[in-house]
Amino acid sequence: MTLKKQYEALNVLVIDDDDFIHDMLTHEFNQLGVENIQVEISGVNALKRIKNGECFDLIIIDLIMPDMDGIEVLRHLSEYSFKGAVILLSGQDQRILDTTAALAGAQHIRVLGAIPKPITIEVLNQKLNRLFEEKAPVFNPITKDICLEELKEAIAHDEIIPFYQPQLDFSTGQLKSIEVLARWAHPRRGIVGPASFITMAEETGMIDAITRSIFRQALKQFKELSNIYGEQLNLSINLSTDSLCAIDLPEQIEDLANIHGIPCNSITLELTESRLIQNLVSTLDVLLRLRLKGFGLSIDDFGTGYSSLEQLKKIPFTELKIDRQFISDATNNKTCKAIIESSVSLAKTLSMHIVAEGVETQADWDLARDLKCDLAQGYFISKPLPFKDFVHWLNNQLTR
Repeated sequence: MTLKKQYEALNVLVIDDDDFIHDMLTHEFNQLGVENIQVEISGVNALKRIKNGECFDLIIIDLIMPDMDGIEVLRHLSEYSFKGAVILLSGQDQRILDTTAALAGAQHIRVLGAIPKPITIEVLNQKLNRLFEEKAPVFNPITKDICLEELKEAIAHDEIIPFYQPQLDFSTGQLKSIEVLARWAHPRRGIVGPASFITMAEETGMIDAITRSIFRQALKQFKELSNIYGEQLNLSINLSTDSLCAIDLPEQIEDLANIHGIPCNSITLELTESRLIQNLVSTLDVLLRLRLKGFGLSIDDFGTGYSSLEQLKKIPFTELKIDRQFISDATNNKTCKAIIESSVSLAKTLSMHIVAEGVETQADWDLARDLKCDLAQGYFISKPLPFKDFVHWLNNQLTR
């Protein structure tokens, strides 16, 4: 289905007590090809329609209305398990909009944006594009009946495999680095995402076995990718913080790199900020020796934990990854943009590279580039791919 046909098929509900907003949004939607727009001045009446079975793909919600405010509307949408998306629209302070968006996300409501009034047709079009461009990863849902024996079998038979996602240099558009992401190629369930098995692996002590398996497969394949590309590339691999308890981890990884003839300084190890420091002494011991051997260290999901600055002070990171939630909202959100600007400034001062995660649109790319991020990663470039598909993607890049 073309984007135009998708727009024509949309069912939109506008909940706002201002007739001017109704007229403006109806006109803008019509210009974009959206024809089925319903309006309500009352949150109570809108919720009655939804409770009675009317389906909407998108709801525009004003935060301040006389009989029921937008926060209450969101609460009830969550109770009704609303499956569509929402755009929050208000004349309130942007910080209030941002917090409301965070609340909606915690209530499992898909928020396309939190926009101050008035919304322009350009911003509206961008949000509608995101409605269709934000593709969910092709994973089976989290499977609660996966057992430990099944996971052990998967590790033994190399069913947990590396997928690859490219990172491009903003200044040249060239491939500079590749991130490895673990996926379970399950013989019956299909591709299973990490949320279904990583926590179990960490809780049962199997995470080190997965780490070794992914490293072994990825380093062998990375050697092939580097030969195809013909230029020096960097490989980023996620490392569970639970693995940092193994005091000989630096030697294990160094040995694997040497076996495949890959310089240690071509490998960056990504650590998630929110789970980083548990046993400070052993963690610092391992991380320092990894750096002494030449490995890069990346702090992933930067800004989402509670001790970002403390982590940067204590650990010699070489790379900072700005979380996707900031990138996706920054084009129309001054708070997110300010967070990115301050993060980039801090990283540059500490001589760190900056990766913008979650680059999903041209607008995301343009903004992260203008804010002086170094590398871009996200669906705008490519989704994570298994090895053979990534080789095909890489060959297409080389022929351009």
